Amino acid sequence: MKNLRKKRAVTMIEIVMAILILAIAFLPIMRIVDYGSVNTAKIGNYAKATRLAQELIEELKHVPFKSIDKVYEGLADGEWFDQIDSKFYEGTEQAIEDFKKEESKNIKDFTLSTKIKLYRNKYKQLAEVWFQVEISWYDMGKIEDAKGEMRTIKVSNAYYNPEAIY
Repeated sequence: MKNLRKKRAVTMIEIVMAILILAIAFLPIMRIVDYGSVNTAKIGNYAKATRLAQELIEELKHVPFKSIDKVYEGLADGEWFDQIDSKFYEGTEQAIEDFKKEESKNIKDFTLSTKIKLYRNKYKQLAEVWFQVEISWYDMGKIEDAKGEMRTIKVSNAYYNPEAIY
């Protein structure tokens, strides 16, 4: 009877070995989960940045041509001008600031670059305006970190003046 009891019992060594095997098997699963959550955050940042860039351009498209013409009167035809006047996108500017604060743990060195290009017709009327928005950031680290990768999205759009004579 004593031999039977010994064979049915589980020793401490067997329990430790079982836990060790489970732990070793569980590590790759945890890495996959971690990898998935990091990529989800990166894709979420892309989506938010793209949405903000598109919102900014949509807001710019509602600025009257007269206002744009007044601010960029001396701009050469067909040349990009860096930094669109922020008074043209005050609503989106606040959303961008909120995004930077909200995502400050996930992204670093957030930069926003805006450009404008004008085309005039032969009567010197403003006929077409091009807007370009570029948003850049580093995911999970700064430039000097080995992990951080520069992420950039660029969105451009043309806005045609229906009142211009062609």
